[in-house]
Amino acid sequence: MTGDPFIVIAGRKLTVDEAAKRICLYQRQTKNTVDKYDLPGPGDPSKLTLEEVVRTRIVKSRISNLEAAWFVETAKKVRWPPPQADLRDADPAVRGGLYDDMNACYQYFWEKRQPGVGIGKISKVLYVKQPAAYPILDSRVTAFYRDAAKRAAADYPALGHKKLFWAAIRADLIANTDSDALRKLRARLNSSELERYTRLTDLRLMDILTWG
Repeated sequence: MTGDPFIVIAGRKLTVDEAAKRICLYQRQTKNTVDKYDLPGPGDPSKLTLEEVVRTRIVKSRISNLEAAWFVETAKKVRWPPPQADLRDADPAVRGGLYDDMNACYQYFWEKRQPGVGIGKISKVLYVKQPAAYPILDSRVTAFYRDAAKRAAADYPALGHKKLFWAAIRADLIANTDSDALRKLRARLNSSELERYTRLTDLRLMDILTWG
């Protein structure tokens, strides 16, 4: 539709129509992924269950039974960010804020990880519990956002990282919110057979568009 804002994903621009078509393609290619991985929801915000970890296998986490048990046991002592945490509110420049809370939770799993557990597996589990806060950082998303993450790291040198994927994705999430592009995409989905996709977070819709 002429006049619609663009949805920006790591420097690439999509019209609302193009974005809706990508989500339609994702649905055809992945069948029941959203129904089984996303729509059951985060459950108890202070507890990670075995069922929730196993759900990540739907998005090819390849988490073994041993690793699943490790996630559940390790999560018993983790300090989760607030239940309604949203990546848009996680400003990397603010010390002691949501960004630090999210990072402390992630680092808790990272520092205790077993061999074979990496950023992809951890992020897919954290997304289940905090779907508006934690991006799914699989190999495809990190490859897509690599250059943007390097630029984001340069914007926050005090953090001491070469790449900041959360910050790069957050910048796009805010831009797509402020432009009204995500709202327009939701309106388009709401009037189609993909209505249930409107129950996903804005962050997850952008993840799907990265894959499309």
